[in-house]
Amino acid sequence: MIRETEVPLYHDGRTDATPEQAAYDPARLAKLDEHMSVLINQNKLQCGSYLLARDGRIFAHRAMGKLTYREGGPDLMPDSIRKTYSVTKFFTAVAVMQLIEEGKLYLEQAVSTVLKPFDTPLHRSITVFHLLTHTSGVYPDPGCMMEPYPTAWFGGLKGYDDWVTNAISGPLSFKPGEQYAYSSCGYAILGEIIAKVSGIPYEQYILQRIVEPLGMTRTFFKVPVHLRDEVCVTSDWQVEELDWEERADGPPPAGGGLYSTLEDMWKLGQMMLDGGTFGGTRILSRKSVEAMTKNKLSGVKTQVWGSNVSDYQFGLGLFLTTPTIETPGTYGHEGFGRCGIKVDPEERFVAVFIVPTGIQWAPESVIGTKAVIWSGLL
Repeated sequence: MIRETEVPLYHDGRTDATPEQAAYDPARLAKLDEHMSVLINQNKLQCGSYLLARDGRIFAHRAMGKLTYREGGPDLMPDSIRKTYSVTKFFTAVAVMQLIEEGKLYLEQAVSTVLKPFDTPLHRSITVFHLLTHTSGVYPDPGCMMEPYPTAWFGGLKGYDDWVTNAISGPLSFKPGEQYAYSSCGYAILGEIIAKVSGIPYEQYILQRIVEPLGMTRTFFKVPVHLRDEVCVTSDWQVEELDWEERADGPPPAGGGLYSTLEDMWKLGQMMLDGGTFGGTRILSRKSVEAMTKNKLSGVKTQVWGSNVSDYQFGLGLFLTTPTIETPGTYGHEGFGRCGIKVDPEERFVAVFIVPTGIQWAPESVIGTKAVIWSGLL
């Protein structure tokens, strides 16, 4: 256990500019380090890391704390690998938009035209748009609706021959389009759609069309054995996940299966900030980026995780600014692994963070970290 007086050892990754050159207050970086150090000392974080870039130049890239939860383990490094969980949905949304650009899908397309189990009176009105925006009514994430005894859609539903039918068995949570309720199940279904429409498995599509073109050399669905010792884990079951084998006929890991690093995730955010290109390679059209990053909902209510919002705002697969000091128009995605990608177009700024913790929830680790980060913009 780290004592209150201990200061974690810092490790710096590559940078292209100084904070001053990026018009960022270096004193706030010191505050960010202090913020993470205090949380580590209080055992609210196992470790913490961040990458900040402005105008495409990385000016801060640092890691601290321990790579694993085991006593005496190695330090977290700037290029350590971490399971990103729901940040995977960012990749899935990009893939859907690529297929839309190619004329192989369209937003208002009924899911039933691709997946036969949706061809019922109950499901026929569900569209690709509904799945992208979490407004389909399909199985919300366990605990999302504050139910006291959550059931996992991927483990608790059985009785049919195919996983899609299992996943959509029972009633919808609400009429499609009426509410927002976060659904990883809906994104697994999008992964199945991507596979059906593209003709290749979901994982292969993401790696070939997004990961490899962006030069993400440390992003995987299955971490190679020789890199397992470089993966950040906070519990025994996260170690077990490294060896978990997806069933051949099971759901694609489109809602939470990717492992990645700070710099690799930054490449995705920078691509979006630069209108769909990175390093001279085009991943998306400028118009797709614009569509993804603008609010697409109107008069849609949500009560997820105890909220009560009558007009929720959400892009095509991306969260829009929350009520913090982030600039209006900031967008991105976060994941259960306590990591996230945030893009601020007005400030020409991309922030990526990995702040793992073994406890259920420490709001300071994510909400506080983002506030400290944005406070340094000059």
